[in-house]
Amino acid sequence: MLVKFTDKLISASSARTLGPILKKTPRAVLDWKKEASFRKLIKYVYKNSPFYQKKFKNLNINPAKIKSPGDLGNFFTTPTDIVDHAEEFLCSPPSMAFESSGTTGRNKRIYLSQSELNSIGKFVGAGLFLGGLGEKDRIVNALDFCVWIPGIITQKGIENAKVFNLTAGKIDPMEVYKRIPTYNLNVIIGEPTWLIKLTEIAEERGSYPLKLLIGGAEALPDNARNWMRKVWQGAEVRMVYGTVESGGILGFEPYPECVDYHIDENNFYVEIVNTNAENYGEVVFTTLNRSCMPLIRYKNNDISSMIETPCACGLPLRKLAKLRGRADEIVVTSGGNLYPLLFEEILKDIDSLTHDWQIVFILRGVKEVMEFHLELRDNSLKDTIKETVFASMQQKYPDLWKNLSIGIFETDFIFHTPETIRKPGRKLIRIIDKRS
Repeated sequence: MLVKFTDKLISASSARTLGPILKKTPRAVLDWKKEASFRKLIKYVYKNSPFYQKKFKNLNINPAKIKSPGDLGNFFTTPTDIVDHAEEFLCSPPSMAFESSGTTGRNKRIYLSQSELNSIGKFVGAGLFLGGLGEKDRIVNALDFCVWIPGIITQKGIENAKVFNLTAGKIDPMEVYKRIPTYNLNVIIGEPTWLIKLTEIAEERGSYPLKLLIGGAEALPDNARNWMRKVWQGAEVRMVYGTVESGGILGFEPYPECVDYHIDENNFYVEIVNTNAENYGEVVFTTLNRSCMPLIRYKNNDISSMIETPCACGLPLRKLAKLRGRADEIVVTSGGNLYPLLFEEILKDIDSLTHDWQIVFILRGVKEVMEFHLELRDNSLKDTIKETVFASMQQKYPDLWKNLSIGIFETDFIFHTPETIRKPGRKLIRIIDKRS
């Protein structure tokens, strides 16, 4: 009864009132609602989707007996499934399609209905208000409006929030910088690397007292936050976590004290599978309220950990720890299992480097070599970088340093001029394995 009442309350709410409702919803009600939505979804896809019908029959899965994700055993959906069988997932006619920003030429396709896009927009708008947006704030949306999804769902969120906005798209950061005083903009939304470039412009030419910087679609280096806050005269920096496949935002940082991502448990059932000794594993999610192309137990390759303890902010939603990288980016080497966050920690306090870097593993004969590809702001500091990196490695990851110091592997340092490592239009792959 309470679950149905909560459902009706959420459906009838606006973006402005939805956040407070979610904050007051008891944890137990969220869990009951999530389980009920999952059971309903399993029956729905079996009835309407050729992909799930075939998979369930092949695995002898009886939808009537499925109560929670664990009952599906080893059934998961994968990026390859979407690439090869996107249309077979469909349960109803779509209104639109979006693609991933993949680099292989076989991008993932996600289909949505118009009503789903509108619903996503309401929750994005609610997240903006939870994050500190006010009725009189003025936003610029500088996310990409290509075949990718972040720009349009953010715009739908802004429309639901009913605040003034400048719909810029992913244009040259200088063009947005010049318009900040013209429109009295105080909230800027964009990809982290774009926001970093905008902040560099402001640091050089003069900044404005912004309220919020909101980033998504890729990771924000830890050492960039305080710098951005300082340049923009105290602006809060928030991050959201989502993918093209999720359609909406899986997790978000609504308050300064939320150092991890609160999960949107109204729309997603999130699991962590194949965990290690630290309880980090692959992120798996189910879209609970999508009727056009639902995804059930979708492995998105991200590596994180579930945080069950209540957050200091009071929001009852569970949290995901900061991502350690992707399952396809973790490299097993003679130095151990290495991942992007490890190298970010090593490099983050070295001011003479830009935020773009890449680690490449090669073989020199039979010897493993770890290449540090780094962008150097000042070429005269080249001779000191190696010692600075080694000192940071020794302090933060002594086991990795030990393997290097006793000669298990070698290192090379290759320096690049700023803005040359990242290829235009593509996400930066942090770790590359060329040993094979």
